Amino acid sequence: MAATPSGDAVLLIRSMIAAAYADGRLDEDERRRIMERLAGVGLDYEERRFIEEQLAAPPDLDEIVSRINTPALARQVYTASLLAITVDTPAERDYLKSLARRLYLSDAMVASIHAELGLASI
Repeated sequence: MAATPSGDAVLLIRSMIAAAYADGRLDEDERRRIMERLAGVGLDYEERRFIEEQLAAPPDLDEIVSRINTPALARQVYTASLLAITVDTPAERDYLKSLARRLYLSDAMVASIHAELGLASI
């Protein structure tokens, strides 16, 4: 049986991919950025193949949000989403604002995440 990331790891991967699709498409820079972020965790062949399959289509944001069961996980999902993209379009800014609202993250929490990553607030 193929090894695939499990539980929260899959949720975070899907969050990154959903953010990359925020403007309607996944470009090569976004794909590369996601794979570089995930390479640091030492993916094996099967895990890499699983991620490549996930990159083929945008994940369902409703499904992602429905699986968030703690404030810490909500913060991780937002952070992973933010790390996956360069926020340079209105669609990406709107996506992150909507995601923060759906995850019940306060404006202060969102600002804190951006500051910790050295990124401008949206």
